[in-house]
Amino acid sequence: MGDTLNTGGKQALKRDIGLFSAIAIVVGSMIGSGIFMAPQGLAEYANPTAGLIAMALTGIGSLLLALCFVKMSTMDGELVSPIMATQRAFGELPAFFSGWAYWCGCWVANGTIILGGLNYLSYFFPSLQGNSLAKYTLSIAIIWFYTLLNIRGVKESSRFNLVMTIVKLAPIALILIVAPMRFSSANFASVSSEDVVGMGVIPIAMTYTLWSFLGFEGIVVNAAEIKNINMVKKGTVIGTCIVIVIYLLLTVFAAGNLPQTDLVASESPFADILQHSTGVYWAGGFIALAVALSAFGCIGAWIISAASAAYSLGEQGLMPQKLATVHPKLRTPVTALLVNGILMTFIMLLAFFTQEGSVYNFFLMLSTLALLVFYVLGAAAEIALSGRGIKKFNVWNFIKCSFVSLIAFAYAVFTVYGSGAEYVMYGFMLLLIGIPIYTYVKLKRYHDGEIT
Repeated sequence: MGDTLNTGGKQALKRDIGLFSAIAIVVGSMIGSGIFMAPQGLAEYANPTAGLIAMALTGIGSLLLALCFVKMSTMDGELVSPIMATQRAFGELPAFFSGWAYWCGCWVANGTIILGGLNYLSYFFPSLQGNSLAKYTLSIAIIWFYTLLNIRGVKESSRFNLVMTIVKLAPIALILIVAPMRFSSANFASVSSEDVVGMGVIPIAMTYTLWSFLGFEGIVVNAAEIKNINMVKKGTVIGTCIVIVIYLLLTVFAAGNLPQTDLVASESPFADILQHSTGVYWAGGFIALAVALSAFGCIGAWIISAASAAYSLGEQGLMPQKLATVHPKLRTPVTALLVNGILMTFIMLLAFFTQEGSVYNFFLMLSTLALLVFYVLGAAAEIALSGRGIKKFNVWNFIKCSFVSLIAFAYAVFTVYGSGAEYVMYGFMLLLIGIPIYTYVKLKRYHDGEIT
């Protein structure tokens, strides 16, 4: 396979992402600030056993969705994006909703991640605490640093993501080494309140833990820039499995180190855990720095994915074709990256002029819900496309052909349900907002004679 993707005469994106960089994109997209706050959230919403089960089920569900997306995106030996696969399966409008939801979820997620990372960085710089001008200014600088880095070239940005992934794994490795020293199984019997006793809390805990797993589809979305088709599956599966193992170990050690009443009250749970394990205060600063680096490293991978989604939508004529503009020399999606940067700047502006805490939580849930729409449509598209190859169609052959994808679809729908009625409504409104843009693009194509 050549160095570029055939786009019917258009200038193609440069295919420069190798296996290790592919794995780094997956791991870098998934490990952000979410997992470092997971012990506190799980203590609030669940008991230790239910929280561990929820983390495991979410990991399995994420892996099934990842396998589903890989199968869909590499079908018939051809690299296609999930958005393009959805278009082939159901037509343009569902494909638009899939891409629109994913694109919005990505740049909203970046705003959330930046706020979380800067909150931890305020441990060293008090001027970043609260809704400060310094925090807003630094967030804008981070956004445009990664935007310009990606415009410079996917090879350079993917190498930087690889370095940042290695950096963020180093403190996690230290936690996994140190935390077992003070592990006590007695802590698994503790609860933060009587409301979280029993297994009935697993659904809400699964919804909470999904935020930490978002990004497993990162390399599938960037399929057009992968050197070899085989790297898509390898990078996705290896990266996702690495994260699942890390998350399960961190969940076990967190629950075994401190009582749930201590974890639920902690603003930096792993800092408290490391301090408890070592008996020294430097642990708080170490983890604060680790979380900040982890969050900022995650942003780069999400910006790549957001730009790829916008590029794909523009290329397929589902959004303005300007988004599919490729830099003549660098061969990067320059317009999509610049639009993403502007929108993320707007998110930071919104966060600055409103109550930061409520905005952070709202962005987190809205991003999760938007990406779940993308996951549901992607799983459904894989089911539809695979089903076309069934020679003798009946219900049993249908289930056999699409078994993994059917489970992945059910998992995604269940997680949407677990999000709660309020956020499902906000997610639905987000989809409706995109309809005027889709309508404008369709009318422009009609008047330009591209469609009838």
